[in-house]
Amino acid sequence: MGEHVRKDPLALTSTADVLHLEQVYGGKKPYYGETHDHAATGGTSDGKRSLSHWVGAMEALGIDFASILDHRQVRHMYLPEWNDALFLCGTEPGTTIVDSPATVKRMHYNLHVPNAAALEDLLSAFPEYEFTGGSEGHFKYPTFTVERFGELIDALKERGGFFVHPHPTHLMQSDNPLDYVFREETAIEVFYESMTAVATEKNYKVWTGILAAGKRVWAIAGGDGHACCSDAALTTIYADEKTNAALLDQLKIGDFVCGPVGIRMCVGDTRMGGQCSFEGERLVLSIGDFHRSVRIPEHSYRVDFFDDKGLLFSRPISCTEPSYFALKTGKCRFYRAEVWDETRNLRIAIGNPIWNADCAE
Repeated sequence: MGEHVRKDPLALTSTADVLHLEQVYGGKKPYYGETHDHAATGGTSDGKRSLSHWVGAMEALGIDFASILDHRQVRHMYLPEWNDALFLCGTEPGTTIVDSPATVKRMHYNLHVPNAAALEDLLSAFPEYEFTGGSEGHFKYPTFTVERFGELIDALKERGGFFVHPHPTHLMQSDNPLDYVFREETAIEVFYESMTAVATEKNYKVWTGILAAGKRVWAIAGGDGHACCSDAALTTIYADEKTNAALLDQLKIGDFVCGPVGIRMCVGDTRMGGQCSFEGERLVLSIGDFHRSVRIPEHSYRVDFFDDKGLLFSRPISCTEPSYFALKTGKCRFYRAEVWDETRNLRIAIGNPIWNADCAE
């Protein structure tokens, strides 16, 4: 490695910058997976394929993990086929937010939890679910007020969980992006079903509207697979190991990528998804580790780099070797990066922002 990895008037990256980024990420490896799926697990499940099918299909597609979030029950996490190194725990309830200002107040939400016991405890703590308890326990879809729904998210976080508003524009309808947000440091599903889906573009506009309004909400991908496993809407997580606990730890801090490309970014010791003071700091960005579903050597790729005011610069990148960038941070509310397949004119990955604590509202 030479004195400068990439010479660029806007993004000058030194060997020290690269070494710092690698140190901050501490040898974490990229894992690609599905954060929103359903399997045929009996009871009230509406998935079409068994957990055994998922194991084989994930291996064939090069997928490391999948969140199985069956509706109205917890039994899927107790089945003998359940593998904590492959499947992330949780469920997908639905609700109507009765006092929401949205035009359509219906929504689903994904509750990711460390284990089945944490989910049972959460459901039991909110009598609105009428949870019947135990491994065969079922629950109903309750109604909530905005305030009570926020209390649910807080309780989930207290139990080590992670909250996602999935397919936000599929059910809820509002002209105000903030109607889709109930707590900060939660996620909204931007890539839904695929990168080319009509809902994906709608969701992207909602998320960027949320950022413009000053809220710290992360972007995530989800296929919502029922019929079969797919690699069309993957999320990339850099983690210490492939376990539910290790992957969940990264989701909870927002250090993940909406899409099947490895994006790593830090300001000082703060990784992507976090918040810190930008004063006197440098930002370092790495793009690499393309999943095989989007790694097409004959295609052209680029990175777009943004702050809160808009696009700062675009640069070509390779899908077969890592690209590094760095810059001195300025006075802005956040930085973030996206990866595009220029040959297809398609956005294929969205990195979560790092926010400036000095500009926090």
